[in-house]
Amino acid sequence: MFRRIIAFIIMTAAAAAAALPVSAAGPDLELTAQTAILIEQTTGKLLYGKNESERMYPASMTKILTALVALDYLKPGEFIVVGAEKSEAPAGSSVASLEIGETILVENLLRALLIPSGNEAGCVIAYNVGLRVNGVPEMPYDEAEALFSDLMNKKAAALGATGTHFTNPHGFHDASHYSTAHDIAMISRTFLQVPLLSAIVKEKRFAGNSAGDNAPEGAKTVEHEWKTHNELIMDNKEAYYTYANGIKTGFTDEASDCLASSAERDGVTLISVVFLSPKPGIWNDSQTLFEYGFNNFAFVDVQKDSELLEQAAINNPRLGEPEQMDVLSKGGFTGFYSNDESARIKREIVYDPALLARSGEEAPVSASAFEPPIERGQALGKVNYYLDGQVIYSSEAIAAANAYKRTLSSDFRYYLDLIKEKFFQMDAIKFWVGGAAILAALIIILAVRRRRRKRNQGFSMYRWR
Repeated sequence: MFRRIIAFIIMTAAAAAAALPVSAAGPDLELTAQTAILIEQTTGKLLYGKNESERMYPASMTKILTALVALDYLKPGEFIVVGAEKSEAPAGSSVASLEIGETILVENLLRALLIPSGNEAGCVIAYNVGLRVNGVPEMPYDEAEALFSDLMNKKAAALGATGTHFTNPHGFHDASHYSTAHDIAMISRTFLQVPLLSAIVKEKRFAGNSAGDNAPEGAKTVEHEWKTHNELIMDNKEAYYTYANGIKTGFTDEASDCLASSAERDGVTLISVVFLSPKPGIWNDSQTLFEYGFNNFAFVDVQKDSELLEQAAINNPRLGEPEQMDVLSKGGFTGFYSNDESARIKREIVYDPALLARSGEEAPVSASAFEPPIERGQALGKVNYYLDGQVIYSSEAIAAANAYKRTLSSDFRYYLDLIKEKFFQMDAIKFWVGGAAILAALIIILAVRRRRRKRNQGFSMYRWR
């Protein structure tokens, strides 16, 4: 009857790690990229890493952070007039063909930055943020760019990108402008949490008025047509990947081809970053990473709220009440793990010794039963989940029902109720009738026997006279 309360079972689960380790992880995927990383977007869990903390030139992947900083100071629905700052884009830059004097919505300015990768759009953003921060109508562009770069670096550090230093808003080569695969992944996690930005990088093209449908009266507007450079989302390209939905390409002679990309399948969003992977390497490497992630990792419910953990015995329960109670979980946890990690997760239930029965005053606590009274919803102990010896989740184990203490009074009520139940219900009528018939038969038999005895006694007296 005695059994162990601590139980271990193999379960599936998922990680909730918010930071990424710096060491490489995962199998050899034979990538062409010099550095690469794959993470799950919501948890930040590292699924694969190759030299992910090595310092690299990010080229136009810089614009992922530029867009985030822009929205810290500019509203998507406000208008900006493009000024001479657009000409500050370095010679040889990729451009969105913005014109001096045109009025543009901030939302479309972000499109100009992210879809055709317009470097001059980055200059316009940096300049206008500088004006906004300093509260001035104009300022030298170099000062605005330095101020904006400082904001970028502070933002990057706040997002966990501590190996990053940016000197401009567009990513044109500068020896002091660098990042890592890890850091670009961290920045991309936050980028994808902004609905406007995540929607823009899904767009294959944009065609329309720079100021939208409600341009200010007298404003100069320009019709633009921009096309993405991200072939993973272009269904007319060989590199098209069904699940891809962003994010940003990059290229300079020094950086070579690089790409921060995202893909979603079955509710799982993955982020891949590859550096120095000449085309078609950036497309092939990214798809290889995504397929590895989708095929080997998944979200799994480690514990559901009010889940049955096990049944526990009750010591000397009230008469007529269960000898066991259901033990339920309180709270749920969903995590993200590889198939192999899921198989290594173990569960342990540890009950509060003060609630367990003792076989004597000096005897040790029994692991066989709880000592009533126990109230429904009462915490009975803890349930812990471990991966390789480390706790990944812990919650209370609670009672599913009341367990009352047995007393003389409860015994009396039990037997009284039993009598009422067995002898005063409709189903018992047939037993009453049968019993009455038997009793009547016994009475008749006894009466007949008595009459015979009397008659025999009378006959005997007559004979002896």
